[in-house]
Amino acid sequence: MNILVVDDDALSLRLLTALVEKLGHRVIAASDGLSAWEIYRQRECRVVISDWNMPGIDGIEFLTRIRAIGGTSYTYFIMLTSRSDREDVAAGMTAGADDLLIKPISRDDLEARLNVAKRIVSLHMELASRNAELMSVNQRMRQDLQAAVKVQEALLPVSLPQIPKHQFAWLYRPCDQLGGDTLNLFRLDEHHLGFYVLDVSGHGVSSALLAVQVSRFLSPLIAIGALPKIAIAEKPGYRLTSPLEVIRQLNDLFPMSDTAMQYFTIIYGHYHLPSHTIKLAAAGHPGPVSVNKDGQSQHHDLAGNPIGFFPTDTACFAEAEIPLGPGERIYFFSDGVVETMDSAQTIIGNDRLAEAMAQARTGTLDGDLAVIEQALNAWRKGEPPTDDVSIVVMEREL
Repeated sequence: MNILVVDDDALSLRLLTALVEKLGHRVIAASDGLSAWEIYRQRECRVVISDWNMPGIDGIEFLTRIRAIGGTSYTYFIMLTSRSDREDVAAGMTAGADDLLIKPISRDDLEARLNVAKRIVSLHMELASRNAELMSVNQRMRQDLQAAVKVQEALLPVSLPQIPKHQFAWLYRPCDQLGGDTLNLFRLDEHHLGFYVLDVSGHGVSSALLAVQVSRFLSPLIAIGALPKIAIAEKPGYRLTSPLEVIRQLNDLFPMSDTAMQYFTIIYGHYHLPSHTIKLAAAGHPGPVSVNKDGQSQHHDLAGNPIGFFPTDTACFAEAEIPLGPGERIYFFSDGVVETMDSAQTIIGNDRLAEAMAQARTGTLDGDLAVIEQALNAWRKGEPPTDDVSIVVMEREL
């Protein structure tokens, strides 16, 4: 390896250069600190042996400049001095020297120090190489993660149904870059809207992948594997799958694995436009909150097991029919909403959440969702969210 040797005494420099070369190393010699600094900036020198006392730039100043460069490459610095008192040794080490050699230098002492230097430099080079590999892997992972985020975002509603005398809106805030929640609101046919809010246990890539996989089965298109609409021979060429039947089929498709231990909760339903009736089924998911035209709220409690916990013949799922009156709105949400926690680990709970939803009256559903989000943030009191937040809201206007 290249070793930069610096000494303003010509005889000492020749002797030290010859000794280092006899030990099998390539030497770059400099007669003062300034020329050594210029050489160091231009050449690859991972080991420096420098005299302490030199005119102009002394050994401490030279060492300080080297350490100020930083970077991933490490330079092992051996300071030469005739000083042997403890304060001087401490000063050299404080400046960043790796080792000090007291003049006159013996061959054995120098060889031992250079062997240590070689090992240290090799370890730093290996560490730098590993870090570079990790940075490359991390970069690829970040790119893959960004691609996964785009896939997940593509599953969210691009446009909402346009129905006279109705408003619809949604809010999705993952607590990590990738969330385990997803949601949708879509037109099933001229008489029905379909909707769901889905919450996979955990966060990150595995939860997001499961959410994406489940959402494919909930496509409103008539397609292989899609559950909401089943093709039939009779007119109109399809039948709508009841919400409870959809939940049961999802439970058959996604049993919880002993290795992954991953499950999800879901609320899935139909809104029948002619009768203004919502028919829904839920699997371990929070029940909705409805707010009437007078601002009175009601939480609809739904019990049941999450998807995948039990075989379908023994699993318990919840059903409900909820009329939507004039001027009334209804909120469907994930447990990350109702279980928003403050610094004392106290959740906001159904009653406070229903109150916040009842008080959110800005004139638009998007504005109301922003007010509700502010209420959740205020409840956390600066604490970061611990779960994804997903809300779907629909309103029947007066």
